[in-house]
Amino acid sequence: MRQILFHIPLIDLPIYGYGFMLFCAFIACTFVAVRLARREGVPREPIQDLTVWLFVTGIIGARVTFIVQHWGQFNNIWQFFAVWDGGLVFYGSAFGGIIGYLCAYHLQLKKYGISHWKMLDIAAPCIALGLCLGRVGCLLNGCCYGNVACGHCWGVQFPTSSPPRAELVARGYQTPTGFLTIPNTRIVGVVEPMSAAAKAGLVAKDTIEEVKVDGRVVDDDAALDAAYGLKWNRGERTLELAVTAPATRTVGPFAPLTLGLHPTQVYESISMALLLFLLVSLYPYKTRDGVLMVIFMFGYGVHRFLNEMLRIDNERIAFGMTFSQIVSIGVVAGALLLAAVVWLRPASTASPAADAGADTAADAATNAAASAATPADASPPAATTAS
Repeated sequence: MRQILFHIPLIDLPIYGYGFMLFCAFIACTFVAVRLARREGVPREPIQDLTVWLFVTGIIGARVTFIVQHWGQFNNIWQFFAVWDGGLVFYGSAFGGIIGYLCAYHLQLKKYGISHWKMLDIAAPCIALGLCLGRVGCLLNGCCYGNVACGHCWGVQFPTSSPPRAELVARGYQTPTGFLTIPNTRIVGVVEPMSAAAKAGLVAKDTIEEVKVDGRVVDDDAALDAAYGLKWNRGERTLELAVTAPATRTVGPFAPLTLGLHPTQVYESISMALLLFLLVSLYPYKTRDGVLMVIFMFGYGVHRFLNEMLRIDNERIAFGMTFSQIVSIGVVAGALLLAAVVWLRPASTASPAADAGADTAADAATNAAASAATPADASPPAATTAS
């Protein structure tokens, strides 16, 4: 709900909430992957290299999938790179990540002899963590939003410059900024009850003389109409109006908001946090490599299918289902197939790190037993002197 978190001083560079959370997810997932790989005896360096491969190819796959789904929204090739605006599809990133993993494995990981099955279990908690943090970025940006929440449901409202506003206006659920003007005039025709504009004192028949967006005076006629229409720049939040009716007065500044929507981004963050806790808790007790990926695929597939029912930002493409719902069915089916393969495979052996730990423990137990059997004042035989 805050597309721009802050601006870097001196250079006035905006830091977008969505991009910032993607960066946090990358750092956190790299940290967790290194820690889990250490348990499997996998060196740090190849895992760090792999995370870069997965991040880049995942972003590309997610962006390509989004563009294919929303082709009409893109006017030039440069929009492909504007990932800070949102527009990433997780299932697209999964496909891109698979390609990135195969490339990284043959170019870098193969020489380490790393098991694909162990990598699946390392990846599963990291993906859950990345989704948990990434959906916070979606909440800040206003994408991946839900439908209008009912009166007794928890709902979140988004600012005028966020994507939900245009969708709700197009569906006729609300006015652009809480009021409407009479066509071809700047005379207020109607004001939504309980809207921010109504609470600021705007009433019907007011004539708009000046508009300020985030303190910036808008004087161009086209931009003026857009200011209380549909076109706002990212991060802009407040509207201030100078009106006459008949006396001149100032209305605002006020922050127009959307209707309350189902916080589908929050639902997914909570769901993935719980799934992450489950996967990390089960990690030390797994007896077969690949079982954690099975749990993740099944859990996420079911969650995503249900969560999509609350969203209105994706079109139904077949059988009344969205692209993500159709893929979710495939993911759940893939999880069941993978579960059968994992079950038929032999139980996993201890990792190199675990073997080392076991040997150390056995040596300690042997030394302790030998010490107990030897009198305290006796000298140990030369053959048993530690090297």
